Amino acid sequence: MSLHQENITAALALASAGIKIFPAGVDKRPMVKGWQEGATCNVDQINTWWNGAAVLPAIPCGQNNLVVIDCDRHEGGADGVAAFKSLIVAHGGLPPEVPLVKTPNGGVHVYFKQPDGEALGNGRGSLPPGIDVRGAGGFVVGPGARLPDGRGWTEVNGRSPIHDAPPMPRWLVAVLRPAPRQEGRERGNADTSDDRGRAYAMAALDRVEAELAASPVGERNDRLYKTAFRLATMAARGWLMESEIIQTLVRACEGNGYLREHGHRATMKTIESGLREGLIVPHDDLEDRDDSPAHANRGNGARHQQQQKQKTAPQRVRTTGEWDDPDISILDDRRGELPDLPVDVFPQSMHRWLLDASRGAGVTVGHIALPLIGIASGLIGVARRVQATRSWQQPMTSWTCLVGASGSGKTPSLDVVKRALSVVERSRQRDNAARQLAHETRIERAKAAAKKWKEDVAAAVDAGQPPPVKPAEAQDVRPFVMPRLYVSDCTIERLAPLLEARPRGVIYVADELARLFMNLERYSGGSDRAFWLEAWDGNSFTVERLGRPPVILAHLLVGVVGGFQPDLLARSFAGDSDGIYSRFLYAWPPEAPFREPTDDADEVDPEIINAFARLASLQAGDDDTFAPRSVPLTADARTVFAQFAQFAHQERQLLDGHDREYWCKGTGHVLRLSGALCFLEWAWTGGAEPQAIDARHVESAVMLWKGYLWPHGRAALRLVGLSDKHGHARTVLRWLHTGNKSTVSREEVRREALAQRLDAAETQALLDMLVRAGWLRDAPMKVLGPGRPRREWEVNPRLFAVPLY
Repeated sequence: MSLHQENITAALALASAGIKIFPAGVDKRPMVKGWQEGATCNVDQINTWWNGAAVLPAIPCGQNNLVVIDCDRHEGGADGVAAFKSLIVAHGGLPPEVPLVKTPNGGVHVYFKQPDGEALGNGRGSLPPGIDVRGAGGFVVGPGARLPDGRGWTEVNGRSPIHDAPPMPRWLVAVLRPAPRQEGRERGNADTSDDRGRAYAMAALDRVEAELAASPVGERNDRLYKTAFRLATMAARGWLMESEIIQTLVRACEGNGYLREHGHRATMKTIESGLREGLIVPHDDLEDRDDSPAHANRGNGARHQQQQKQKTAPQRVRTTGEWDDPDISILDDRRGELPDLPVDVFPQSMHRWLLDASRGAGVTVGHIALPLIGIASGLIGVARRVQATRSWQQPMTSWTCLVGASGSGKTPSLDVVKRALSVVERSRQRDNAARQLAHETRIERAKAAAKKWKEDVAAAVDAGQPPPVKPAEAQDVRPFVMPRLYVSDCTIERLAPLLEARPRGVIYVADELARLFMNLERYSGGSDRAFWLEAWDGNSFTVERLGRPPVILAHLLVGVVGGFQPDLLARSFAGDSDGIYSRFLYAWPPEAPFREPTDDADEVDPEIINAFARLASLQAGDDDTFAPRSVPLTADARTVFAQFAQFAHQERQLLDGHDREYWCKGTGHVLRLSGALCFLEWAWTGGAEPQAIDARHVESAVMLWKGYLWPHGRAALRLVGLSDKHGHARTVLRWLHTGNKSTVSREEVRREALAQRLDAAETQALLDMLVRAGWLRDAPMKVLGPGRPRREWEVNPRLFAVPLY
């Protein structure tokens, strides 16, 4: 049974027993928003969740009236299993039928029904280290679930199923329940309000930089992890957004020198580890505040001083705008004033086509140029490599993307270039058919040679002679794979044989690239990031395949060409710690003014078809042996490149963050561009293939990078620093503007504007942000009948004076 089948079988078995479930990733993070409310036994919904996804069945304990004692066992940490056994012995044992589930790390989950009275949450009470609790507000991975490495959650035989878990023993309830509060103090709030939880969490977030700055050098890693864990428990309640936490922690690590000492990747690894563990342990409800004199005088002096400090210190409120002057930056598309494409970087022979193609598609030349570079360079692939020095070579392939809102011209621009690519693909069918016939002949020849060898082995054995070694021509031949120039939707397992069939590389072309880069952690039961990082470099790579031999690629190269909507670009690369975003060339061209349709451009121009055909047919060895060629820079070209490399080195000292990482890729981008421009000119005009790259091509590449791609890329990458919350806020304001709303409720925003992408707590936090930004304010309460009055917000009329496109 496959991994996917095991997990969906476990999910359906739990559902059939009446256990509500939801999908969690292999990192044990919920894969659906509002997982507590969304958990279900509905078979159709479960099949939809598990449709091709590598996810685990997770059990929300509160919704199933369960409490689970989680006994951990980690190398170098406390042994929770041994500690719980000692606790059981000391208190007289457990019911013999209590369900037990072994966990992947050798730990145990012990299942009980919730006790009578107030439901137990995730508080550990007085349990010893190594033992955690998952109750109301928490979840566990269910029995039968299996990880990609084969480890899983297994029920212990001879015990009751988890849906028949017995009541928790009184002694264990006493260990978990907090001690009764002193007389005169109110009971804890059973459901902390969103506003109060948010205020509490923001206060904690504000203290982070000072706390980490004060941590001793030898303790900074541990303190960073613990801080990320603590803040993540608040994010699990909806009081904070993960992006807020990450931005604050990275800023704090810059301040205390941790980031400089350990590097961005190691820093993010520690932060993400704390977040991952904290998100599955939602923060307990806050205690009710009691400002009575009797309570204020109780407790130790430090607590009293803290209360007095809170009374006198002004509360910090993050206000970014006012009702008369709202924060317009939320609506800003962040593009700003950007330079137009310098058409002169392309040879004069291409100018007419660029202008005609852009007019025919109703877009600017900038819309056409970048897909053209991406597809042309992808057709070259690693068949030709730019050689800066004897030890420094780069493939000519560039990843290119257009940035723009839906309807801004990305798709028509891409179609202009992709149509020509499709024509070239179809024109190669006859050659591919001939290759297939030759391959099938090779297969039959191998079968005949293998048969002859087996006969020779049998004869040698009969004669008492040593059997002959299997000859090379008798080796198995893999099935034929039709070479492809490009794909638009493909998994890694499918790309691997395509790259074997066309070792110079394949191009991935998609209107919206977010569907690929937002899902790198969800395919193949793990992460696809390593594959795509190497897919830009063209180095060797091994693709492991379940149940089949691995595919060993001498050169893994995949060109990427497409587009991003601004908000989806931010979400695709949010938290990107390995720099995938820096491998792209970005163009964010303006929308073209309206022009009447003309017949200036053909649907597919022969010039671009011929150019693409020449690039796709560059010789690099024969069908059996792929041999890339290196194309050096001329002496003058090397001088120009050295001057740019020196300039780039000096300028990077003035940059940091995403800007610095992107700028540092500039020398590689310029080398690739110079090769692509050189070979594109040759393919367009014909003649002998270039044997070296001239200085003018390097100069054009430098001009294109410094004067166009760098400022456009910098504008696009500013979006990566924006949080999801900023994108959601912009979505809500645009929805309010479009609907001409004067008032709005939380549920309207959640259901209609955000399509339930956020839960109630997250939606409330978003509305609070818009209030602080000056776009909303509380409207008078409306009493529509018995029960709680409906809360609404008034929309700032200044919103409707802002032109939104």
